[in-house]
Amino acid sequence: MEGFITFVLVFVLVIWAIARFAPLLLAWWLKRKFRDLASRQQQYNSDNTSKEGDIIIEKEKREPKVVDKSVGEYVDFEETN
Repeated sequence: MEGFITFVLVFVLVIWAIARFAPLLLAWWLKRKFRDLASRQQQYNSDNTSKEGDIIIEKEKREPKVVDKSVGEYVDFEETN
């Protein structure tokens, strides 16, 4: 019976500790993520040298697709927005 009471006591203490420290850990983690996001945004803005309103077209560099001649007819579909 003593083991059961010890288990319940430890279980209650662990749940209490999680309830006390989980919000603090979550707030710390969210602050860190938002700080990282803000630094990435600032870095992107400093890298972008164009003026507001300029149109920039960036083309993807693709490697040519290699299809064996024995495969048959091949159609390369490209998704558009």
